[in-house]
Amino acid sequence: MIFRTNEFAFTFLTIIFMSNNINSLATNKNMASQTKEHILNLALKNLSSHGMEKKELTHHKELRRASILVPLFERPLQQSSPHESNLHVLFTQRPQKMKSHGGEVCFPGGKQDAEDGGCDVRTALREAHEEIGLDPNHVLQIARMETVESRFSLCVTPIVGLIQPPLAAEPSQLTLNEHEVEAAFAVPLEYFTSPENLTSLEVIQYGANREFIMRTYLYDDPESGRQFRIWGLTAHVVHQVAELAFSRR
Repeated sequence: MIFRTNEFAFTFLTIIFMSNNINSLATNKNMASQTKEHILNLALKNLSSHGMEKKELTHHKELRRASILVPLFERPLQQSSPHESNLHVLFTQRPQKMKSHGGEVCFPGGKQDAEDGGCDVRTALREAHEEIGLDPNHVLQIARMETVESRFSLCVTPIVGLIQPPLAAEPSQLTLNEHEVEAAFAVPLEYFTSPENLTSLEVIQYGANREFIMRTYLYDDPESGRQFRIWGLTAHVVHQVAELAFSRR
Protein backbone atom coordinates (compact mmCIF):
# COMPACT_ATOMS: atom_id res chain seq x y z
CA MET A 1 0.00 0.00 0.00
CA ILE A 2 2.83 2.34 0.88
CA PHE A 3 4.54 1.44 -2.39
CA ARG A 4 1.42 2.28 -4.33
CA THR A 5 1.05 5.60 -2.51
CA ASN A 6 4.65 6.54 -3.31
CA GLU A 7 4.16 5.36 -6.87
CA PHE A 8 1.07 7.55 -7.17
CA ALA A 9 2.89 10.51 -5.65
CA PHE A 10 5.82 10.00 -7.99
CA THR A 11 3.51 9.81 -10.99
CA PHE A 12 1.60 12.88 -9.85
CA LEU A 13 4.81 14.89 -9.36
CA THR A 14 6.08 13.70 -12.77
CA ILE A 15 2.90 14.96 -14.42
CA ILE A 16 3.24 18.33 -12.66
CA PHE A 17 6.91 18.54 -13.66
CA MET A 18 6.13 17.73 -17.30
CA SER A 19 3.23 20.18 -17.30
CA ASN A 20 5.44 22.94 -15.91
CA ASN A 21 8.09 22.18 -18.51
CA ILE A 22 5.54 22.33 -21.32
CA ASN A 23 4.17 25.61 -19.98
CA SER A 24 7.70 26.95 -19.60
CA LEU A 25 8.61 25.96 -23.16
CA ALA A 26 5.42 27.56 -24.47
CA THR A 27 6.15 30.74 -22.50
CA ASN A 28 9.75 30.87 -23.72
CA LYS A 29 8.62 30.29 -27.31
CA ASN A 30 6.04 33.05 -27.00
CA MET A 31 8.60 35.44 -25.48
CA ALA A 32 11.08 34.62 -28.26
CA SER A 33 8.39 35.28 -30.85
CA GLN A 34 7.54 38.62 -29.26
CA THR A 35 11.24 39.56 -29.10
CA LYS A 36 11.73 38.79 -32.81
CA GLU A 37 8.62 40.80 -33.68
CA HIS A 38 9.88 43.73 -31.59
CA ILE A 39 13.31 43.62 -33.28
CA LEU A 40 11.67 43.43 -36.71
CA ASN A 41 9.38 46.40 -36.02
CA LEU A 42 12.28 48.44 -34.66
CA ALA A 43 14.46 47.61 -37.68
CA LEU A 44 11.73 48.67 -40.10
CA LYS A 45 11.11 51.83 -38.08
CA ASN A 46 14.81 52.71 -38.21
CA LEU A 47 14.90 52.23 -41.97
CA SER A 48 11.67 54.16 -42.55
CA SER A 49 13.02 57.08 -40.52
CA HIS A 50 15.79 57.43 -43.13
CA GLY A 51 13.15 58.65 -45.54
CA MET A 52 12.64 58.45 -49.29
CA GLU A 53 14.07 61.86 -50.21
CA LYS A 54 17.15 62.07 -52.43
CA LYS A 55 20.51 61.93 -50.69
CA GLU A 56 23.18 62.89 -53.18
CA LEU A 57 25.76 65.51 -54.10
CA THR A 58 25.01 68.38 -56.46
CA HIS A 59 27.24 67.11 -59.28
CA HIS A 60 25.48 63.72 -59.27
CA LYS A 61 22.69 65.28 -61.33
CA GLU A 62 25.06 65.52 -64.27
CA LEU A 63 26.22 61.90 -64.17
CA ARG A 64 24.74 58.70 -65.56
CA ARG A 65 22.25 57.11 -63.18
CA ALA A 66 21.41 53.61 -62.02
CA SER A 67 19.30 52.14 -59.23
CA ILE A 68 19.32 48.93 -57.23
CA LEU A 69 16.60 47.36 -55.12
CA VAL A 70 17.56 46.03 -51.69
CA PRO A 71 14.77 43.48 -51.13
CA LEU A 72 14.04 42.66 -47.49
CA PHE A 73 11.63 39.99 -46.34
CA GLU A 74 10.70 37.97 -43.27
CA ARG A 75 11.81 34.37 -43.10
CA PRO A 76 11.84 31.77 -40.30
CA LEU A 77 15.30 31.43 -38.79
CA GLN A 78 16.97 28.06 -38.47
CA GLN A 79 17.19 26.80 -34.88
CA SER A 80 20.98 26.93 -35.03
CA SER A 81 20.99 30.55 -36.25
CA PRO A 82 22.87 33.01 -33.99
CA HIS A 83 20.69 35.89 -35.21
CA GLU A 84 17.78 37.44 -33.32
CA SER A 85 16.02 38.99 -36.32
CA ASN A 86 14.20 37.05 -39.03
CA LEU A 87 14.65 39.89 -41.54
CA HIS A 88 16.50 38.61 -44.62
CA VAL A 89 17.98 40.32 -47.65
CA LEU A 90 17.81 38.89 -51.17
CA PHE A 91 20.83 38.79 -53.47
CA THR A 92 21.39 37.68 -57.04
CA GLN A 93 24.45 36.39 -58.83
CA ARG A 94 25.28 37.33 -62.40
CA PRO A 95 25.98 34.57 -64.93
CA GLN A 96 29.66 33.71 -65.22
CA LYS A 97 29.56 34.32 -68.98
CA MET A 98 28.52 37.97 -68.67
CA LYS A 99 31.15 40.38 -69.97
CA SER A 100 30.40 42.96 -67.28
CA HIS A 101 30.86 41.80 -63.67
CA GLY A 102 30.35 38.15 -64.60
CA GLY A 103 29.76 35.85 -61.62
CA GLU A 104 29.50 38.71 -59.12
CA VAL A 105 26.90 38.93 -56.37
CA CYS A 106 24.68 41.99 -56.61
CA PHE A 107 21.22 43.40 -56.03
CA PRO A 108 18.55 43.53 -58.73
CA GLY A 109 19.09 46.77 -60.61
CA GLY A 110 20.58 48.56 -63.56
CA LYS A 111 20.93 51.77 -65.52
CA GLN A 112 18.11 54.26 -65.78
CA ASP A 113 16.14 54.19 -69.03
CA ALA A 114 14.11 56.92 -70.71
CA GLU A 115 10.91 55.07 -69.76
CA ASP A 116 11.75 55.61 -66.08
CA GLY A 117 11.18 59.34 -66.43
CA GLY A 118 14.17 60.20 -64.25
CA CYS A 119 12.69 58.29 -61.28
CA ASP A 120 15.23 56.21 -59.33
CA VAL A 121 12.51 54.15 -57.64
CA ARG A 122 10.92 53.27 -60.98
CA THR A 123 14.29 52.13 -62.29
CA ALA A 124 14.86 49.81 -59.32
CA LEU A 125 11.37 48.28 -59.55
CA ARG A 126 11.56 47.83 -63.32
CA GLU A 127 14.95 46.15 -63.18
CA ALA A 128 13.86 43.83 -60.34
CA HIS A 129 10.85 42.76 -62.36
CA GLU A 130 12.96 42.15 -65.47
CA GLU A 131 15.70 40.23 -63.64
CA ILE A 132 13.85 38.12 -61.06
CA GLY A 133 10.17 38.53 -61.92
CA LEU A 134 9.39 40.46 -58.73
CA ASP A 135 6.00 42.16 -58.99
CA PRO A 136 6.35 45.91 -58.15
CA ASN A 137 3.05 45.68 -56.27
CA HIS A 138 4.77 43.39 -53.76
CA VAL A 139 7.40 45.99 -52.89
CA LEU A 140 6.77 48.44 -50.05
CA GLN A 141 9.31 51.24 -50.47
CA ILE A 142 10.68 52.08 -47.03
CA ALA A 143 13.98 53.92 -47.54
CA ARG A 144 16.30 55.53 -50.06
CA MET A 145 19.95 55.19 -49.13
CA GLU A 146 22.70 57.63 -50.07
CA THR A 147 23.56 57.69 -53.76
CA VAL A 148 26.96 56.11 -54.35
CA GLU A 149 29.26 57.30 -57.13
CA SER A 150 31.19 54.45 -58.69
CA ARG A 151 34.73 54.77 -60.01
CA PHE A 152 33.19 54.81 -63.49
CA SER A 153 31.25 58.02 -62.66
CA LEU A 154 27.95 56.16 -62.42
CA CYS A 155 25.54 57.25 -59.69
CA VAL A 156 23.89 54.26 -58.02
CA THR A 157 20.85 54.84 -55.81
CA PRO A 158 19.84 51.99 -53.46
CA ILE A 159 16.09 51.68 -52.78
CA VAL A 160 15.19 49.55 -49.75
CA GLY A 161 11.95 47.63 -50.15
CA LEU A 162 10.02 45.29 -47.88
CA ILE A 163 8.55 42.41 -49.88
CA GLN A 164 4.97 41.50 -49.00
CA PRO A 165 3.97 38.75 -48.94
CA PRO A 166 7.41 37.38 -47.95
CA LEU A 167 6.92 34.31 -50.12
CA ALA A 168 7.22 36.54 -53.20
CA ALA A 169 10.92 37.04 -52.37
CA GLU A 170 11.81 33.41 -51.70
CA PRO A 171 14.50 32.38 -54.18
CA SER A 172 12.55 29.23 -55.09
CA GLN A 173 9.54 31.36 -56.06
CA LEU A 174 11.37 33.80 -58.34
CA THR A 175 11.42 33.73 -62.13
CA LEU A 176 15.07 34.34 -62.96
CA ASN A 177 16.07 35.91 -66.24
CA GLU A 178 18.77 33.44 -67.26
CA HIS A 179 20.52 36.08 -69.37
CA GLU A 180 21.05 38.34 -66.35
CA VAL A 181 20.77 36.14 -63.24
CA GLU A 182 22.37 32.78 -62.53
CA ALA A 183 21.25 32.34 -58.92
CA ALA A 184 19.36 34.00 -56.08
CA PHE A 185 19.89 33.51 -52.36
CA ALA A 186 18.96 35.11 -49.03
CA VAL A 187 21.06 36.11 -46.02
CA PRO A 188 19.93 37.26 -42.56
CA LEU A 189 20.37 41.05 -42.66
CA GLU A 190 21.82 40.98 -39.15
CA TYR A 191 24.74 38.92 -40.50
CA PHE A 192 26.27 42.11 -41.92
CA THR A 193 26.45 43.88 -38.55
CA SER A 194 29.05 41.50 -37.14
CA PRO A 195 32.73 42.28 -37.84
CA GLU A 196 33.44 38.58 -37.29
CA ASN A 197 31.74 37.80 -40.61
CA LEU A 198 34.08 40.07 -42.56
CA THR A 199 36.68 38.27 -44.63
CA SER A 200 38.57 41.46 -45.40
CA LEU A 201 38.29 45.23 -45.08
CA GLU A 202 40.35 47.72 -47.06
CA VAL A 203 40.22 51.50 -47.40
CA ILE A 204 40.71 52.50 -51.03
CA GLN A 205 41.65 56.05 -51.99
CA TYR A 206 40.40 57.38 -55.32
CA GLY A 207 39.79 60.75 -56.90
CA ALA A 208 40.43 63.96 -54.99
CA ASN A 209 40.27 63.30 -51.25
CA ARG A 210 37.80 60.45 -51.67
CA GLU A 211 37.88 57.00 -50.16
CA PHE A 212 35.85 53.83 -50.29
CA ILE A 213 35.74 51.08 -47.66
CA MET A 214 35.99 47.77 -49.50
CA ARG A 215 34.31 45.02 -47.49
CA THR A 216 34.28 41.35 -48.44
CA TYR A 217 32.07 38.61 -47.01
CA LEU A 218 32.17 34.91 -47.84
CA TYR A 219 28.71 33.54 -47.10
CA ASP A 220 28.01 29.80 -46.95
CA ASP A 221 24.44 29.36 -48.14
CA PRO A 222 22.85 26.41 -46.27
CA GLU A 223 20.20 25.92 -48.95
CA SER A 224 22.35 25.58 -52.06
CA GLY A 225 25.51 24.44 -50.30
CA ARG A 226 27.40 27.12 -52.22
CA GLN A 227 29.68 29.87 -50.96
CA PHE A 228 29.00 33.36 -52.27
CA ARG A 229 31.47 36.24 -52.29
CA ILE A 230 29.72 39.50 -51.40
CA TRP A 231 32.01 42.48 -51.89
CA GLY A 232 32.47 45.92 -53.42
CA LEU A 233 29.48 48.20 -53.85
CA THR A 234 27.02 45.44 -52.90
CA ALA A 235 28.78 44.81 -49.58
CA HIS A 236 29.01 48.55 -48.94
CA VAL A 237 25.27 49.05 -49.43
CA VAL A 238 24.08 46.03 -47.44
CA HIS A 239 26.39 46.96 -44.56
CA GLN A 240 24.89 50.46 -44.47
CA VAL A 241 21.35 49.09 -44.54
CA ALA A 242 22.09 46.55 -41.77
CA GLU A 243 23.79 49.12 -39.54
CA LEU A 244 20.87 51.50 -39.94
CA ALA A 245 18.27 48.79 -39.30
CA PHE A 246 19.83 47.51 -36.09
CA SER A 247 21.33 50.74 -34.74
CA ARG A 248 18.86 51.35 -31.88
CA ARG A 249 18.34 48.06 -30.12
